[in-house]
Amino acid sequence: MKSINNSSIVLNRHPQGKACVEDFRLVNQPVASLKPGEFLVENIWLSIDPYTRPRLNPNITYVEPIKLEHLIQGETVGRVIQSKSPKYQVGQLVFAFTGWQKYCVLNEHDFMVYVLPDTTLPESVFLGVAGTPGRAAYFGINKIAKPKPGETMVVSAATGAVGSVAGQLGKIAGCKVIGIAGTEEKCRYAVETLGFDSCLNYNCKGLAKALAHECPDGVDVYFENVGGRVSAIVARYLNQGARVPICGSAALYDEGQDVDGNTLSQFYSSLPNAPESRFFLVTEWFNEYTNSIEWLIKAVESGQLHYRETITQGLEQAPQAFIDLLESKHIGKQLVRV
Repeated sequence: MKSINNSSIVLNRHPQGKACVEDFRLVNQPVASLKPGEFLVENIWLSIDPYTRPRLNPNITYVEPIKLEHLIQGETVGRVIQSKSPKYQVGQLVFAFTGWQKYCVLNEHDFMVYVLPDTTLPESVFLGVAGTPGRAAYFGINKIAKPKPGETMVVSAATGAVGSVAGQLGKIAGCKVIGIAGTEEKCRYAVETLGFDSCLNYNCKGLAKALAHECPDGVDVYFENVGGRVSAIVARYLNQGARVPICGSAALYDEGQDVDGNTLSQFYSSLPNAPESRFFLVTEWFNEYTNSIEWLIKAVESGQLHYRETITQGLEQAPQAFIDLLESKHIGKQLVRV
C-alpha cells in the first residue's frame, strides 16, 4: 500500500508568558506500517483545550509536561482508514487522544479509544458538549455542586465549552444562574440562547457591585473555571455551605509556574466561611462515562442543552486557534477541522 505522510505539530519552544505561534512547529514524517492489532485513523476534528497551556511549561509537576520537539497532545475524532485489528473496522468513527496530527496509528488495547455511538448529531459534539467538556460540567455539577431548586449558581467562563453546559445544568436543576464572560456578545448568548438568568462582563467596571445586585441572597454554587480576580470577587458572596467545583484556573496558566488545583483549593479553604471546594478531573468517574455520554446526547437531541462551536480550518492553524482560545476569542467549543 502507498506510504502516507503525516503532518503534526510539535512544541518548538516553551512559551515565555503568553503562548505565540512561534512556540509551535509543523513537521512531516511517514506513517509506520501497521502491525497486528493496530489500526490507522485519519483525524477529522481536533479539540483545542485551555488545559494544554500549563503542559507547555517546563517546570510543571501535577501533570506531565510536553517536551520540546514532542507532539502537542489533545483529543480527536477521526475515521479508521486501515486496520489490522478485528475490533476496529475501516470506516468507523472513533474518539481518541491522538494529538495535533493528521494521522495516528493506534492499538486495539489503547485505553482512551472508543467507537462513536449512533446519533443524529455531528461527530464534533464528542469533543464538546458530549465529550470531555460536557462530562466535566456533568460530573462537577452532579457529584460536587449538587444544586438544589431555588439556589443561586455563578459560572465563570460561562460561554466556554464547560461553563455553558454547567450553567444549563444549573437551570435544569432549578437554580438561578448568573454567568460571567468577557464580552457583551458572550453575555447575550448566555442569556438569550443558553437560558442563564443574567450574565456579567468581567471586563466592565463594577463587577463586584453588579454581582451583588444579581445575587442579593448570596451564592450557593460557584462553578470555577478561571481563578484570579473573578474568583476573588465571587468569593465575597459565597454563602455558608456553598459548594465550589474547581474545573480549571485559566487566568493563571500564563504565569509559567506550577499551577494546579491546590492553588485555588487553598484559596477557598482560607476563607472565613470556607465553602466545600474541590479540584476534580473527569477521569475520577471513568466508569460512568457511558451513562454520562448517553445523557448528554439525549439532552442535546431533545433541546434541553444548547451548544456552539468555533471552528478553525486546517491543522496548520491549530496554534493560532489555541492562542485565540487562551485570549477568549471563541464562543463554545474551540475546534480545528483537520
